[in-house]
Amino acid sequence: MFGEGLAHWHGISRALNIHWYHVCVKERLDGRFINMIEMLNDETRLLEVLESQNEDYVITEIQGFIPPWMTGCKSWRLETLNAVSIGYDGNGAVVCLLEVEDGKIYADTHVHAFDPKSLTNVRKIYCKTTANPVSEPA
Repeated sequence: MFGEGLAHWHGISRALNIHWYHVCVKERLDGRFINMIEMLNDETRLLEVLESQNEDYVITEIQGFIPPWMTGCKSWRLETLNAVSIGYDGNGAVVCLLEVEDGKIYADTHVHAFDPKSLTNVRKIYCKTTANPVSEPA
């Protein structure tokens, strides 16, 4: 139905109550671009996909699917991301920061009154304004 090597998925199960990434991609197949979605588990996989961009594989948008314990809302939220950073807290644990479109920053830590400025060795792995190393295809 979808062509050789292509398939549609029917469902996904996930045991972890942590954020994940919904990445919109344009990929060249057989000489034409098609829209694809990558659903990525973590920052390591996100970085791999970001680094794999080229003229045949272009990320057009990255969204975070964020659990309520991170946002303070009643349910999960799908938010367009402006930036993703990782750093280390005072105990040496890795903490991820998600900056969403309206400027709010969510952290994947359960520490109350957490201050993102307290992180050390912070590395920005995604920035919306500098994400595409090549021009986005039409």
